[in-house]
Amino acid sequence: MSTQSVHLQDLQFNVAGLLKGPVGGVRQYDLHVPTSELDQIEESFDVTGPFEGSVNLLRTADTVLARAHGTTTVRLECARCLEPTDMPIAVKIEEEFWPSIDVNTGRPLHERGDDEALIIDEQHILDLTEVMRQSLLVALPIMPLCRDDCQGLCPTCGVNRNLQTCDCVDVDTDPRWAALGALLSFDEEES
Repeated sequence: MSTQSVHLQDLQFNVAGLLKGPVGGVRQYDLHVPTSELDQIEESFDVTGPFEGSVNLLRTADTVLARAHGTTTVRLECARCLEPTDMPIAVKIEEEFWPSIDVNTGRPLHERGDDEALIIDEQHILDLTEVMRQSLLVALPIMPLCRDDCQGLCPTCGVNRNLQTCDCVDVDTDPRWAALGALLSFDEEES
């Protein structure tokens, strides 16, 4: 198995040679996808670093199995202080791609998956673009933090507690929840 280094203008691979080869044939590529290209894939957040990783393409009996992994950096808003922060994220892809044309006869193939993003086109091009976009979204943290000990915003005056202090008095509980707090303290007394 040889590893080729690829600087892609996009995430497309011609897999005609792989499809003509035996089951179990593998192609491996080192990936460097520029930040500008990743930014075009997904516009709901800013990508601030290139994707660095690798992809293995494995010929199976009916498909090409693509396994890719790597890292990139995205700019997200901290869930506590709302400041923008650059976060490294790890992306992992494992998908089967179905040929639309028999590479030997040129006849259309009807056995294929339902997802159009997982179809190898008539020119035998396997396109990872949509799968990469989806994988980037899945890899995003649910609650991004600029740092683990982020103090967040003051709920009273809104000042960023990481940058300055305020004279606001912290209210531990909303007065509307006081009745429930009384029930909790009643349960603790019985224990």
